[in-house]
Amino acid sequence: MTMRTIKKLIGTVLAVSFFLALSCDNDITEINKNPNGVNLEEANPSFLLAEVMAKTAKDVGEKGYAEPLAAFVQYVQKDSWGNNEYDWEGSGWETYYNNLRTADLAYTRSLELDMKFHQAVAMIMKAHLFGLLTDFYGDVPYSEALRGDTDINLPKYDAQETIYKGIIADFEAASALLSGNQGQLEPFISSQDIYFQGDSEKWIKYANSLTLRYYMRLSEKDPSFASAGVQKTLAKPLIASVDEELAVPYVGVSPDDSQPSNGKSGTPSNFTRVKPCQTLVNVLDGLNDPRREVWFAPVAIPIKVVAPAEVPGGGVDVLVNGVRYINSDSLADNFTIYTPETWFQDRLNGLTMIDTSSVYVGIPVSNQGTEPYTYNLNPQPTQGGDNVHVSEMNAQFNEVEGPNLKARILTYAEVSFLRAEAALKGWGPDAEENYNNGIQASFDAWGIGELAADYMDNDGVAFDGSPEQVMEQKWIANFSSASESYMDWRRTGLPDLKPGPFAKSDVIPVRFVYPDNDRNFNRENYNAALESLQTTEYTDDVPGYVENDTPWSKPWVLQGVTAPW
Repeated sequence: MTMRTIKKLIGTVLAVSFFLALSCDNDITEINKNPNGVNLEEANPSFLLAEVMAKTAKDVGEKGYAEPLAAFVQYVQKDSWGNNEYDWEGSGWETYYNNLRTADLAYTRSLELDMKFHQAVAMIMKAHLFGLLTDFYGDVPYSEALRGDTDINLPKYDAQETIYKGIIADFEAASALLSGNQGQLEPFISSQDIYFQGDSEKWIKYANSLTLRYYMRLSEKDPSFASAGVQKTLAKPLIASVDEELAVPYVGVSPDDSQPSNGKSGTPSNFTRVKPCQTLVNVLDGLNDPRREVWFAPVAIPIKVVAPAEVPGGGVDVLVNGVRYINSDSLADNFTIYTPETWFQDRLNGLTMIDTSSVYVGIPVSNQGTEPYTYNLNPQPTQGGDNVHVSEMNAQFNEVEGPNLKARILTYAEVSFLRAEAALKGWGPDAEENYNNGIQASFDAWGIGELAADYMDNDGVAFDGSPEQVMEQKWIANFSSASESYMDWRRTGLPDLKPGPFAKSDVIPVRFVYPDNDRNFNRENYNAALESLQTTEYTDDVPGYVENDTPWSKPWVLQGVTAPW
């Protein structure tokens, strides 16, 4: 699809947005009717589904790049107006249910009009949204959530196991519906299908690839169910190239369809306050990974701490030819050079770190109890200001749109790494081939595919058959797809991410807390859902949460397994 075509589509979506607003109540317990709205019985499924797709892409993209999840899986850190400390709040409940109402209306209208293509797409979108809800929260309203036209105004919370297995069944049913009606499907106009431009075969591959994702989501909790499902799914058509993956380009027409945290559609500080996380910088440096040049900018002014005789002009702290030289004898005892092995304890000991890296400098995760705009001896430390001694993100992320700026919803790299992981478990073939395909796909997606072959020969990258290596490369490849990285970490504990010294707890949270509205207005069902959560030794780490509804209470999918902690 050309950028001009996509921009025309955005206009179409905006033109119907007022119509869709009548399904945007904030409380899932409210009846979904608006007597002053457009007649729902005449709704166009194409317009409805275009809105669902656009909103889903926006949510995944925002969570993927700079929303707190990207900080929590240690891709970025915000040096101002950000949450780096794992003070978990969660987000999205209302957005997901609002979007689900629209998807459900599209499904109903598709049935009434006997539009099988649209029916299958609505099924896929509904299952995807319910999957995200149960991923983040645990038990959630599911079977009764969209029945506001009946006498069910206070929906029960379904068990997480029921939801996971229900959405898998829906993905499979949607794929079968499309596969069984090839050549007889109604057109889905390409300008309204913003994901696959009316290509039913790509929708089949997308549904099957989502099925693989969610079978693997259960691989530790219910391995027999997952194993059978994975082996069955691997025999079906899956996303098999970067051209087939679901990565929706940002078009830059408005802030809602632009690259998250860019400085062009908002204030410049939207961009400058997002910095690389040192965790990712360290890994990329250790592997000599060329993706760091695509994602980060070199530090504007590197720091060198040198012996007195090596300071130009014999000064104490001088800037010469774009380098800041500091006399080592001038540093007080509370300063130390940043090193990956000791920095955590150095901070606990009250030491101020100086990073003398000459190319890329990130911010260590939850490195201080305040916003870290002072990090690395920033000479002009102001909230939202510049820091010449810390790398910015690559300049492309300051634009509203560009060839690499996409909401990456499900990529070929992810599918390849899922296949590699399944092979390591004995559930499929070709672990090494799929591992290499995942790396190549990531390089291709970021426009540096010609560099992948040499990279795969590097120490630490050449395939060694370990789950740790597969999951590390998948974590790297999922940069800007933080939601999926978080789910992978929660499922496997890989890579071995740890909070920093000023985090709210010693371990990373494993769920979002439920929103206040449902706790207040659907109390009986809310309290029943709390009974399904398992308390842990970390449940009471941070005050202010209600009963067992904490970020460190384990939902069903984590109960009885050792990962992530």
